Amino acid sequence: MAVLDRRTDMPGIIRSFAGPVVLLVRPSGHTWQATLIAVRPATVRERAQLRALAKLHRMQRPPARRRA
Repeated sequence: MAVLDRRTDMPGIIRSFAGPVVLLVRPSGHTWQATLIAVRPATVRERAQLRALAKLHRMQRPPARRRA
């Protein structure tokens, strides 16, 4: 689920949660913790921002080598 962490003003995807703590991740792999009350569902614009970040990250990574 895409959410916005109000404390950092960054959208992210919920990776896991334990009680009041939520582990969030960005498309680049950056992870951080937030409290459950500090996050809210992402808007359409914020979800689009996450998709654009994921696309940019894929474009910047070197191509994967194929195994023969």
